[in-house]
Amino acid sequence: MNLQYFYNYVTIVEEGSLTAASKKLHVAQPALSNQIKAMEQKYGTRLFFRGARRLELTDAGMILYRKAKSICEIEQAAQSEILSGFSGQQGMLRVGVTPSVAHGRITDVLLDFAQKYPQIEIKYLEAGPMDLCKMLHNGIIEMAALKTMGDLPENVHVIATDVAPTVALYDPKAGLLNEVIGDTVTIEQLSNVPLAMEEQYLIPVQNAFKQKGAQLYLKALSSSPYVSAKIAVAGLAVGLVSAHVAYSGLLAGMTVKPIQDGGALTGQYCIAVQQGNYRSQVVNNFLEIVTDAFGLKLIDEPSAPANQEEI
Repeated sequence: MNLQYFYNYVTIVEEGSLTAASKKLHVAQPALSNQIKAMEQKYGTRLFFRGARRLELTDAGMILYRKAKSICEIEQAAQSEILSGFSGQQGMLRVGVTPSVAHGRITDVLLDFAQKYPQIEIKYLEAGPMDLCKMLHNGIIEMAALKTMGDLPENVHVIATDVAPTVALYDPKAGLLNEVIGDTVTIEQLSNVPLAMEEQYLIPVQNAFKQKGAQLYLKALSSSPYVSAKIAVAGLAVGLVSAHVAYSGLLAGMTVKPIQDGGALTGQYCIAVQQGNYRSQVVNNFLEIVTDAFGLKLIDEPSAPANQEEI
């Protein structure tokens, strides 16, 4: 049955006559009369009592009116939701974040987004970089904000990035690096010094220390840079943390020194999506906010795969 027939039928019932419905719908009265006959033939019963000044529904006509009304409302709701989704006003933001990013400005960005788009549902997950890449591949999340010390899988596409150099963070009163003079520290100077770091730093740090012939003294290993920072604040170790964390303004009184020969310890903050996958307008709206907040330049990418054919 043509959906327009249901719209016309509902209008006829609510207007009470073919004449009134014809004027409202801008459809010729004979055409509406023929549609009613077609529907009665389709359902095998009369829908109206004819002859009265105002059309009166039969029991079957009332049943069809209620169902047709529901069908029309569902279609209108679908159309509204699709249009809202196309503009990114409705839908769901499915985003994953590494612990390295989770406790920084990303929470403020999510709050800004929630206030700007109150009808958007937010699904927020925290996990390590590789787990987030798997979630992207499996469609559990649509976007990931992460820090990584290595390359990402081929099915993950980075659309915005910023370097994340590693620095030494320590309490100058703890006596851990008192002999270090200057604005930087070397890996040799960190030899046999208690260190606190994120898990993803471990292999690059081990390799860097081995290359320099330095002795690695691992005091604490955590999935969060803020645990490493707190251990450093307590004077128990030198924290190897991202410069973004060290210079966040939350660690007053601490000494921060770049690692002079720590190029191998430089990671990256990045925004990633699934390679070649469609990117919803909801995500595009969030990206606009997050890249502005982090000062990132968005690498241009089509919203749909290049080989996707129009239907």
